[in-house]
Amino acid sequence: MADANNPPMSSYIMDEETLKRKQKEKLKKLMATGGNPRPARSLFFLTLKNPFRKACINIVEWKPFEVIILLAIFANCVALAVYLPMPEEDSNNTNTNLESLEYIFLLIFSIECFLKIVSYGFLFHADAYLRNCWNILDFVCVSVGLFTVILDTINHLSGVEAQVGEKGGGFDMKALRAFRVLRPLRLVSGVPSLQVVMNSILKSMLPLFHISLLVFFMVTIYSIMGLELFKCKMHKTCYYSGTNIIATVENEKPSPCAQAGNGRRCTINGTECRNGWPGPNNGITHFDNLGFSMLTVYQCITTQGWTDVLYWVNDAIGVDWPWIYFITLILIGAFFVLNMVLGVLCGEFTKEREKVLSRGEFQMLRETQQLDEDVKGYMEWITQAEIMDSGQEGQGLLPLEDGESEAGSVKNMTPMQRLTYYYKLARKYNRFYRRKCMVWVKSDLFYYWVILLVFLNTLAIATEHHHQSENLTNWQDTANKVLLSMFAIEMFMKMYALGPPTYFLSLFNRFDCFVVTTGVVELILVRMDFMSVMGISVLRCIRLLRLLKVTKYWTSLSNLVASLLNSVRSIACLLLLLFLFIVIFSLLGMQVFGGKFNFPHREKPRSTFDSFPQALISVFQILTGEDWNTVMYDGINAHGGPTMPGILVSIYFIILFVCGNYILLNVFLAIAVDNLAEAESLTSAQKEKAEEKKRKKALRANMPDKAAEEKALLAKKLAEQRAKVEGIPTTAKLKIDEFESHVNEVKDPFPPADFPGDDEEEDPEIPDSPRPRPMADLQLKEEVVPMPEAYAFFIFGPQNKFRKLCHRIINATTFTNIILLFILLSSVSLAAEDPIDPMSFRNKVLAYADIVFTSVFTIEIVLKMTTYGAILHTGSFCRNSFNILDLLVVSVSLLSMGMESSAISVVKILRVLRVLRPLRAINRAKGLKHVVQCVFVAIKTIGNIVLVTMLLDFMFSCIGVQLFKGTFYACTDPDQMNEEECKGYYIKYTEGGLHSMELRKREWINSELNFDNVFSGMLALFTVSTFEGWPKLLYRAIDSNAEDVGPVYNNRIAVSIFFIIYLILIAFFMMNIFVGFVIVTFQEQGEQEYKDCELDKNQRACVQYALKARPLRCYIPKNPYQYQVWYIVTSCYFEYLMFLLIMLNTMCLGMQHCNQSDHVTQLSNMLNVIFTVLFTVEMLLKLMAFKAKGYFGDPWNVFDFVIVIGSVVDVTLSEVDAALANSGGLYCLHGCADVDPMQAIASSENMSVSITFFRLFRVMRLVKLLNRSEGIRNLLWTFIKSLQALPYVGLLILMLFFIYAVVGMQIFGKIALVDGTYINRNNNFQTFPHAVLLLFRCATGEAWQEVMLACMYGKKCDPKSDYLPGEEYTCGAGFAIIYFMSFYMLCAFLIINLFVAVIMDNFDYLTRDWSILGPQHLDEFKKIWAEYDPEATGRIKHLDVVTLLRRIPPPLGFGKFCPHRIACKRLVSMNMPLNSDGTVTFNATLFALVRTALKIKTEGNFEQANEELRAIIKKIWKRTSMKLLDMVIPPIGDDEVTVGKFYATFLIQDYFRKLKKRQEEYYGCRPTKANSTGIQAGLRSIEDEAGPELQRAISGDLMNEEEMDRAMDEAAEEGIFRRQGGLFGNHVDPFAMESGSDSGTQATSQRPLQMAEGMPNNINNNNTNADHRSSIFRESFACESEEVFVQVHAAEHPLAPARPLRKAAA
Repeated sequence: MADANNPPMSSYIMDEETLKRKQKEKLKKLMATGGNPRPARSLFFLTLKNPFRKACINIVEWKPFEVIILLAIFANCVALAVYLPMPEEDSNNTNTNLESLEYIFLLIFSIECFLKIVSYGFLFHADAYLRNCWNILDFVCVSVGLFTVILDTINHLSGVEAQVGEKGGGFDMKALRAFRVLRPLRLVSGVPSLQVVMNSILKSMLPLFHISLLVFFMVTIYSIMGLELFKCKMHKTCYYSGTNIIATVENEKPSPCAQAGNGRRCTINGTECRNGWPGPNNGITHFDNLGFSMLTVYQCITTQGWTDVLYWVNDAIGVDWPWIYFITLILIGAFFVLNMVLGVLCGEFTKEREKVLSRGEFQMLRETQQLDEDVKGYMEWITQAEIMDSGQEGQGLLPLEDGESEAGSVKNMTPMQRLTYYYKLARKYNRFYRRKCMVWVKSDLFYYWVILLVFLNTLAIATEHHHQSENLTNWQDTANKVLLSMFAIEMFMKMYALGPPTYFLSLFNRFDCFVVTTGVVELILVRMDFMSVMGISVLRCIRLLRLLKVTKYWTSLSNLVASLLNSVRSIACLLLLLFLFIVIFSLLGMQVFGGKFNFPHREKPRSTFDSFPQALISVFQILTGEDWNTVMYDGINAHGGPTMPGILVSIYFIILFVCGNYILLNVFLAIAVDNLAEAESLTSAQKEKAEEKKRKKALRANMPDKAAEEKALLAKKLAEQRAKVEGIPTTAKLKIDEFESHVNEVKDPFPPADFPGDDEEEDPEIPDSPRPRPMADLQLKEEVVPMPEAYAFFIFGPQNKFRKLCHRIINATTFTNIILLFILLSSVSLAAEDPIDPMSFRNKVLAYADIVFTSVFTIEIVLKMTTYGAILHTGSFCRNSFNILDLLVVSVSLLSMGMESSAISVVKILRVLRVLRPLRAINRAKGLKHVVQCVFVAIKTIGNIVLVTMLLDFMFSCIGVQLFKGTFYACTDPDQMNEEECKGYYIKYTEGGLHSMELRKREWINSELNFDNVFSGMLALFTVSTFEGWPKLLYRAIDSNAEDVGPVYNNRIAVSIFFIIYLILIAFFMMNIFVGFVIVTFQEQGEQEYKDCELDKNQRACVQYALKARPLRCYIPKNPYQYQVWYIVTSCYFEYLMFLLIMLNTMCLGMQHCNQSDHVTQLSNMLNVIFTVLFTVEMLLKLMAFKAKGYFGDPWNVFDFVIVIGSVVDVTLSEVDAALANSGGLYCLHGCADVDPMQAIASSENMSVSITFFRLFRVMRLVKLLNRSEGIRNLLWTFIKSLQALPYVGLLILMLFFIYAVVGMQIFGKIALVDGTYINRNNNFQTFPHAVLLLFRCATGEAWQEVMLACMYGKKCDPKSDYLPGEEYTCGAGFAIIYFMSFYMLCAFLIINLFVAVIMDNFDYLTRDWSILGPQHLDEFKKIWAEYDPEATGRIKHLDVVTLLRRIPPPLGFGKFCPHRIACKRLVSMNMPLNSDGTVTFNATLFALVRTALKIKTEGNFEQANEELRAIIKKIWKRTSMKLLDMVIPPIGDDEVTVGKFYATFLIQDYFRKLKKRQEEYYGCRPTKANSTGIQAGLRSIEDEAGPELQRAISGDLMNEEEMDRAMDEAAEEGIFRRQGGLFGNHVDPFAMESGSDSGTQATSQRPLQMAEGMPNNINNNNTNADHRSSIFRESFACESEEVFVQVHAAEHPLAPARPLRKAAA
């Protein structure tokens, strides 16, 4: 390569060091200039030589300059934070001082800005000041600041006095001041690692774009539906008659009502329902126009406050069907779309992680661990050696003279000698004791002793509670002292044994030391009365951290903890970014809302922006998403309510919610998934190590000599190889006769799905994995369990006739199905019970049904026991856990039938246990059984994390008890501060109520969630970790004062740190780790099943697609008139027109609003008619073009059809209605002489379902838009596909809901419905649908803890229930805690599981590299194949394959610019079988494409490769029929013509021509005939000799590219292709001659505008030819445009007919 004049390559390549150094220097330079190299001149006149500019540049590039600016920014942030916003523009001294400080900051920033502009130039050249986005931000801040100052001065000079209420003449400076808030963002540009984080977050924005489109789209559709259904419905409420005072019960929000319809009636005495109410939340939440409708829908999607909206709509129009709208909204919007975001983020981060891993950071972590272990080992050796040494040394210290005793020798010594003697003695004993101590510390006894101490310590702390006895307190104190001394002893022993340096090596030891010293310090401080008890309690809790010591001894746990700690570093940046984000938004909030949250008729809300700490808490609350909507309502009302300027405030909240939530999710999930994977690999590495050690030990024990060991290894290897060879079925092993039977027949393109050889295979064993598999993978068959060889009930022997009969009955499928039916019926009867009145008629009927069900189930169990025996031998009935469940359920039913009286509580419990009946279905339905097993496996794998979380929960709960026990009490009269004073009555003032003063009783009550003991603390913290109701609890804690003393407003804000740390640790970190763990386990398990398989996931998906796909039928009409219509309908302009129409339709629908004028109503009705007509026309045109069969084949068309029919009905209905309006509307067809006014009101209030239902069809047209965008179509496709995969998980969730709903009805059904509490008319357990809705609400987390507390014992009973006198307040049960917590956890776990499974399986394509072929590309092939094979016969001419593949873009096809020669080479390697009529089949072509693109088994001897691939396919897809397999991969010995051989001959001939051409040039004349035959003979002989090589060559490349192209050009010049003999000159191929009969379809498949006789041949020839010529374009692989292509084509071949190249008509 390197010529003499060129230096060798290596001199260009720098060695690593210099490269790195240069890069560093470059970076430094860039960092110093903010990434700006200096332009030649700035501001048109300052050159680089200019002294002023030089000085500027020096200043700007001076290192401290940057630091000074950052400090200034920081100081500015502090100043902004100290500023106290006040209501009505008041001010105080600090604020005025801060205002003047602002001028100094402005000056600093202006100078910086000026200097940079002078240094770098302003705008017009690359890298100027304004070309950097951070600089733009700066510039905007500075210029806005200067602008405000200038305005102020102008106003001051002109003497315009600022009006009261705003500073600065008439111009609201507040808005401009808000810009200052963005300055902290400049810190980002100062910290390089932060920039990296920002960039990676911005990068993952792109894949989220499609999803955000989808969300926007969904919100639009739902809000237009809401507009149609609910507009103007929310404006009536209950007023006291004759006043404007809204009537509500205590604690109840005002809600809509109905005068005559199905909605809520006004029940309070002296109230009436009337119009004139602005609506819920002061008129913010309603569906009156598109904007408010979208805000409401968006709020529902975030699952905050959606139940309120649902209940308000219920109150307005009745309970019957609004739930459909809201529940679908939540399912699709909240669960599905938000989880898609999760999927995308996970994908992005796994990509990032792979990059990191390749950088080898993980390796470093492993290495440091190794190092630690080595150091430890080394230290142990040293100490061991020291001890040994001391043992050897101590025989004699000084040489003793004979006969002298040791004592005597000591006496006779000099003092110096004596000193050394004692010193040595001491050393000796010291060593001896250290050795003993070492043994002690390492022993098991010591270890258990420490664990016991930790446990006792925990116990001592956990027993603390409110109102504990004096004795207990004393006991705790002594226990504390004793334990502390014990821990100190342990610490000193360890120190003594190991020596301080070694001791402090371990993290846990340092931690221990810290805990012990704090404990001692605390004791001393308390003795001296130096410290308040409050501070101590927190220090005491540090002792709890000792609990973490337990983890040290548990490998997988300690790995988890280690990797978590390790990741804290990696999050530091993200946390910093998050903090910056929060700071900016809270500063902005202070500017916009500071001091504004004062509302006249209600008390001030707690989440305000009045000071910096409070603003931080509010922003954090919005980030966690808890009740963010209420803060938004306050903000809107503070700025004048839901009118124009005020409503814009919602933008602030929405941006904050979306970004914050998104970044948070991003951060924590990324980290979670990261660490888990690390922890997993660490654990597995350690396991391997341990195994290796074991193995070595075993080997040492068994084989002392090396040779034996080596022999064993060799034997093992041989065995493995032998196993491998046996695993691959060779030809001999396959049934030869099967092949022979298939060879003779014509290959049917669609072999039957099953063939007889299929059933002999036994069923695959379903592996236990936490991942629910789609049913297609499972293929479950029922297998008959044989009778055990023992006596049943000691009577019936194995040969007993009766027993055999029982066996036959049990195993009949009809029997199983009947039992399933009965299970279903009995479940329905359970749901139908009336929980309130047990003696109602319905319940009596159901009791009789129950007897029937029980008897049927009893018979079933008796039969089974007769067949299998009861319990005594293996295989008997009770040895199976599912059967025991059955038995339990049946016996419970029998018992409860025996004991009729309902009063006994035991019976009640037994009745509740009948709920388990549906669980019996699990044992019958195999798919369900499998899913249940999956769930159990998953729960096992997640045990570790649950334990860590519980531990942390427990620790925080103990800290909470120390901080808050007994401080959550309060008197209902806020003036009284303790229990003694809280007696008697007080007067309550209510503003805006009917009576402004009321007399109330004073009560001393505790908060329902409190920290009075550890268990209630854990409950409170659990609710906090689900994000529900934590602000309420937080503010309660902030106000807490002392034990048994009432609250003081904002008493200790510092306490909020406790909650925020807990939230970050548990709710963000641990819960996300939980999700992450599920994801990681799933990924591992998913790969686990196929771990021995040689194909990866993507290859499997593609191969499966290729085997299962069927060609599309592409309808092209023969009739010329119909053809014209078809041409119009399939053209892209028609598509665009429809798109436009749908958009216009959307706009017209969105135009409507409440109380619109008649003009608007008429206009929208008219437009609706027009659109309906247009869409009907579209439908008719399509029907004409495709005929009915073709039209209804496409699901989108069916959807269209339904919508058009619905719209037509809608139009006719509304027209009829309008026509009959004068006679009283549609409902008075028989002439209503007297129209009842109430009836008219009622019909306006209740949506007449018929009309509204058809109205919806107008909206549904929008869904057609989804079909237009490729990305969104992909999203929908995967969504639907993933739903198909998980029917059984869905069933399991339904079963969960069913069981919980029935149990809830039985236990909580009798609680009275009291408005203003959480068990009310909309939310209760009194009927089954209500119970399910309530559970669904809890699953979305809407205030579930409040519902739980409302179901506790001691609630009022429903008047209709049969409580005994004096037992009115006995309903509800303490069981509610277990019930709701278990439901929440199960639901969250299962639903997370479900969705994560879906996402991980189907959404990875969103983030995958698009240049790799994946299943999503393969649809294209089907579409384009349909053009060549419109009848879907599954075959096309092999000559069309080249053109077909060149029309498909690269990862799958060849693309337009692929030269013909290379295409042929690829076809040679594809090597599909050719049928006798010269066609290739659909599946074979697709499979070959996939195989060559993904390089599945393409190397090596291709016959062997084929056999291996056949084996793999038979192994994975058991049901693949042999016929299909033979078609796709021809078996060995099946010597038939393949495309490969065919094109190989073509290429050989080409080579031969090239040879002839060369000879011609060489000899200067054409060689004679004889000569050429000689050459051909030579070729033939070559072929004979080099048979196998050539055969291999056929499956791979033939020769190098350059020669190929040259040959190609030569061939083209010679005009081989234009000879009439067919494609290949003299070589006449029987397949290449096309029969004339095909010409019609062939021509139309290209859709020419003018048809010509005999055209197909021309087309093909010209086609290939043009393609050769177009190989000129090969270099410009970028597709320039089809027109150019066509023009070149036409220019080169004037004879060629103009042929439009158009893309596939979908």
